[in-house]
Amino acid sequence: MNDMKTDWQPRTDDEMKKVIGQSLVVLPELNDEDLVRNKALLFKALGDETRLKIIGILKIQESCLCELVSGLGIPSSTLTHHLQILERGGIIQSRKEKKFTIFSLSTGSNIDMYLEQTGK
Repeated sequence: MNDMKTDWQPRTDDEMKKVIGQSLVVLPELNDEDLVRNKALLFKALGDETRLKIIGILKIQESCLCELVSGLGIPSSTLTHHLQILERGGIIQSRKEKKFTIFSLSTGSNIDMYLEQTGK
């Protein structure tokens, strides 16, 4: 299936359409645009060292923004950006308690499955 070319010539549009069609058979999830978008958001969320550190902290305990800023030693504006990406990826959730926003891992995010597979 992995057709390696030795004398490189770009494939024609028709050839590429055939390859794209084959990719939709091999990865049928690609037919579902919402699923693809959600997977992309998830992998974007996992694609940064700081965000992985945030996930590690939240695996231990829920934390507010000020605790995460203190623990990670990064500006709150930078941390807020990372937290938004993690929320969009469905990895974390937040709730308000008085004047604090508390962050925790989302229930059912299956984050351990992704971390275990990529950690080896």
